[in-house]
Amino acid sequence: MYKTKILFFGTRVWELTSRHLQIFLKYNANIIGFIEAPVENISTTVTKEDPYENISQVSSRLNIPIHCPENVKDPDFINILKNFNADVFIVCGFQFFLPRDILGIPPLGVINFHSSLLPRHAGMHPGFFTIWHGDKESGMAVHFINEDLDTGDIIYKSKVPVFEGDTIASLYDRIWDSSEPLIKQLLKDLEKISLPRKPQDMTKYFYNYEISEKDFELDFRQPAVVLYGRVKMMPGRFYIIIAGKKYFIKDCSIIKEHIKTRKFVLGRPYKSNGNVLFVTPRNYLKIEEIVTGDGKKVNPLKLIT
Repeated sequence: MYKTKILFFGTRVWELTSRHLQIFLKYNANIIGFIEAPVENISTTVTKEDPYENISQVSSRLNIPIHCPENVKDPDFINILKNFNADVFIVCGFQFFLPRDILGIPPLGVINFHSSLLPRHAGMHPGFFTIWHGDKESGMAVHFINEDLDTGDIIYKSKVPVFEGDTIASLYDRIWDSSEPLIKQLLKDLEKISLPRKPQDMTKYFYNYEISEKDFELDFRQPAVVLYGRVKMMPGRFYIIIAGKKYFIKDCSIIKEHIKTRKFVLGRPYKSNGNVLFVTPRNYLKIEEIVTGDGKKVNPLKLIT
């Protein structure tokens, strides 16, 4: 087992926490305690069931102390953190801002695992917004936490492709699979007290806001490939509005342009060769399957008025 004493921060309901914790344990990390975030009011876009042993179960099985603070700024909680005498705090899916009083406790710093290529997609829901914006690659950024939001120096990065048709879960699977060699190297470098660090290029900083309902309305000013990615990410969640009524897209496809004129109206459905198409800046989006808000299937041709 490594000598570096780790206090591990995470959340019971997040696979980001449980999957990374399993890797730390696999490589004999010296975890001396757990800090678990309260699960109330957690905001997440991941819907699949976590197949891994969660942080609370690991704590019980290995008899490692765990604390679940109601307020991370509570002086009593901060004293608990100090009393662990940990060398480093590792954060994997802890959705609460850590104040300066906490960041200054461990001598080797506070290190976070963020599921995007920082400084792009800092903040919440990086997988959702990676696909939403049509990015071609993503990855894991291991970085020091400072007093701002995901702006600390980078320790390591991994890169993975984003595939057409990815769901949030399939993208996260690929990103989190790429974490294992990073964790293995992190444990070695912590032991040597020799961590690389590179400042982020803040001219490329891109922060994700909280998702709103408006983000799920398809914007036909975007290329067809981007809209296709959004629909495939969460089938039946993204919608169009025709004559004041919402219709939810469960499936779609991309059709290359076959005509030369572009005198179209934005957001209006068109009929071509028996298909219902929406024109985008690049190619057409063909509607394959559509439902009403109550889940009733609608013939796409009925959108044509």
